[in-house]
Amino acid sequence: MGVYKQLESVPEEYRLRQYASEYEGRDVWAEYAETRSDEYESSHYWASVRKAGESWKAHVEGRGRHHALARPGDVETWCAGLAETRTLRTVYTEYWVRLEEFYSWLQFHTDHPHVYQPVIMAAAEYPTAAAIWEQKIGEWSERGGTRE
Repeated sequence: MGVYKQLESVPEEYRLRQYASEYEGRDVWAEYAETRSDEYESSHYWASVRKAGESWKAHVEGRGRHHALARPGDVETWCAGLAETRTLRTVYTEYWVRLEEFYSWLQFHTDHPHVYQPVIMAAAEYPTAAAIWEQKIGEWSERGGTRE
C-alpha cells in the first residue's frame, strides 16, 4: 500500500489533484497500455485492458477528474456500479486488476508524481472495494500464493 494508508494522511503537496493541469488532455491509460505491448499476447488480456480503461475513464471523467488522478472514493463508486450488474469475481478479474496494475505502473514511473495507490486505499476504506480485495486474496490463496 505504501506509506499512506488513507487519503487524509497524504500531505496536500502530494495529492494527485495538484497535477490536474499537467494531465489535462493526456490519455495516460493509452501510455500505460503501450508499455504492455510486448508483455502479453492474450486477446483476452487486451480486451480486459480496453474494457476496463474505457469504463474507468468514463467514470472518473463523469466525476470531474482525470483518470490518472483518482481518489479512493472514485474507485469505490466505480466498483459499486460495476458490482450492480456483475459478480465480485468478474469485477475483480476484468476490472480491478487492470486498475490496480495501472496505478502501480504510475507509482513506479518517475515521470509520474504518484506516491500513493488510490485503488488499495479504497480497499482499506470502502465496503465494495474491500469485498473485491477479499476476492483477490481468496483467489491468491486458492492458487497457493502464486500469480498465474
